[in-house]
Amino acid sequence: MKRKHIFYNTAILLLTALMILGCGEGIVEVDDSQYQPKIAIEGFLFPHQPVERIYITRNFRVDQNLRQTGILLPNANVTLTDLQSGEVYPLTFDQDEYFFRYTGSDLLIEYGHSYRLDVQATIEGSALQAGAVTTVPEAPLAITGVNYESLSYYQRDGDGNVLNFDVEFERVNGIDVYLATLIARDAAVETFIYDNPFEEYDEADVRDDLDDLRYEWDWIQNTPPGAGKSDIPIFWYHLWFYSDYEIVIYAPDRNYQDFLRTYDEVQEIDGNFHEPVFHIEGDGIGVFGSAVSDTVHVRVLP
Repeated sequence: MKRKHIFYNTAILLLTALMILGCGEGIVEVDDSQYQPKIAIEGFLFPHQPVERIYITRNFRVDQNLRQTGILLPNANVTLTDLQSGEVYPLTFDQDEYFFRYTGSDLLIEYGHSYRLDVQATIEGSALQAGAVTTVPEAPLAITGVNYESLSYYQRDGDGNVLNFDVEFERVNGIDVYLATLIARDAAVETFIYDNPFEEYDEADVRDDLDDLRYEWDWIQNTPPGAGKSDIPIFWYHLWFYSDYEIVIYAPDRNYQDFLRTYDEVQEIDGNFHEPVFHIEGDGIGVFGSAVSDTVHVRVLP
C-alpha cells in the first residue's frame, strides 16, 4: 500500500533547513551566506514488512533554480544496522521510484528492536553524514471495531444529530499519539460529494485536486500510555467521495511523535524560531522512525 506522506513532508523538511533563528520580533532573514547543505531524510520501518520508501534528498538555497538542481541523492551511501545483531544492511536506490530499499531477503524488522540508519553523501563538494536510531513499538496495534460499516453522507439519527464513523483500537504500551490515514478507493470526479457543507468545488477543481482529496489524515495525542482501548473519530470533512474508504491507524515511535508535535510549531511566544525535533545526528534534517498499524474499511453511501 502506498502511504500518503503523513509521515512526513519532504517540502516542509527542506524549507525548515532554510529557517534562520529570529530574535524577539520573529523576523526571518535568509541569504546565501547563511545556507548550509543538509541531508534530508524521510523514512519509516514497519514490523515484518520490506524496508523501502527511504527517501534521501537534500536542502537548497531559497533562490536556487530547482530545475537545475538535483534534489535526489541517488549516489548516497545508505545503510541500516540491526542494533540487536550488529548486522549492517546496504540500501539500494530504486531508479524508478526514487527511494532507497533493501533488496535482500535476510532482514526482518521486529517488534521492540532498534535500528540505525546511516547516510553519507557529497553535496556541493562537502562530504556530509547523518544518522538516526528508531525503536519499533513493542507490539502490534489491533483495531477492535468500527461503529458503522457504512453511512449515508452526513447521515443523522432520529434526533437530528450527525453520525460519524468511530474506530476503536487497543493501545500499544508506551505510545500516546495515534494517527489515522484515509484513502478513498473509489475517488473520481463522478463520485465527489459536491453537495457538502465544507467547500465549494466544481468538476475542474476536483480534477485538479483529486490526489489531495483522495488522501486525508488526522491524529490524536495524550492518550493513556498503558494498555486499554481508545478511539479515533472520523469526521465528515475528511470524507469527500461516495466511496469505500481504507482507514489505517498507526502507533508511531518516539521519533515521529516528536516530529509530528513540532514540525509546524517553530516559532516561540517571544518570536524566536527553532527547528522541529528531528532526532537526527550529524548533517541531517527530517524524520526516521517506525510504526505499527492496523486497517479497517468503511463505506460512504449517497
